[in-house]
Amino acid sequence: MPPRGAAPASMTLNPHERIRRRLLAGLAADRVPGFSFTGHFLDTTWPWVGSDRAHVTIPPGPWCTDLLGRIELTAFLMTVDIALSTATRLFIIPGERLATTNLHARFTGAPFDGQPVFEGIYEGESKGDAVGQLLSRAVVRSGETSLCHASATFVRLPPPPGGRVLTPLPWQQPDFKPAAPLDPAELDVREREVMAAGEAAIASSAADGITFLRHFWDIRPTPVDGGGAHSRMLTGAHTANRVGHVQGGLLMGLAAETAMAAVPRHTVLSNITAWFLSPGKGAALECRATPIHTGRSFAVVKTEILGEGGVRVLEAVTAHATSA
Repeated sequence: MPPRGAAPASMTLNPHERIRRRLLAGLAADRVPGFSFTGHFLDTTWPWVGSDRAHVTIPPGPWCTDLLGRIELTAFLMTVDIALSTATRLFIIPGERLATTNLHARFTGAPFDGQPVFEGIYEGESKGDAVGQLLSRAVVRSGETSLCHASATFVRLPPPPGGRVLTPLPWQQPDFKPAAPLDPAELDVREREVMAAGEAAIASSAADGITFLRHFWDIRPTPVDGGGAHSRMLTGAHTANRVGHVQGGLLMGLAAETAMAAVPRHTVLSNITAWFLSPGKGAALECRATPIHTGRSFAVVKTEILGEGGVRVLEAVTAHATSA
């Protein structure tokens, strides 16, 4: 145990070493079936789980914060998605496959300071449709400050092909313990690819000042001639959920960041509504954002993400405001 008042050993490392350690810890946890590397990499934890609601959180660190030390928007949206689905999973079989069909997030404008707590609350099942959609809502707070209100719908899916059974998530495993970071010498081929992506993101971030996470998840939108913005995300194990598709919250982050680049004068993201149309599959995803209204105070942007073979993966509409 460190002396009273001393910082943990990991906090004394420089930011790049802390990122490497987080990558290796995420890969170690990913060796235990149940969750995805993306979630383990963010060090997702469930500090409290009740009968119809649960708390989820991620610690701020150089692997997931912006230049002001605040949680990056994409990491924030990923955790919103996890909190919403966690509440829903309280009412289905542990390990059952679940997919987000729609997610709406409304932001209060308060900065993502501190270590926000994401509370997901189950709201029941839809009536009158053949699928039976599961409904949940969430509120995100940092201390007493409300940051975001969200809602989502989910559907049950059959198990992945090949007879694979999904293992229950960490909060559903009473003996789950965080894994110690791997030694770089013991990484397998897939894990070395993730570390290579991490090292490249560290180097690029140091060179251009864009945050590590935007390089790591390849969210760097560029303006399009005539208006709008475009992003191209290279995918891999570092972007995947537990069945190998791009994680849903990460898709929302890609859409939101690209939409914000499409209306640079409207710097405040007010809300986002996304419809998940097909799995995020393919070596790369293309994201296109087009303003459909640009006023003095508000703007609205329509964004689509296309995957393998040009299949539409996600449609989103965002509202943006000018800053005070």
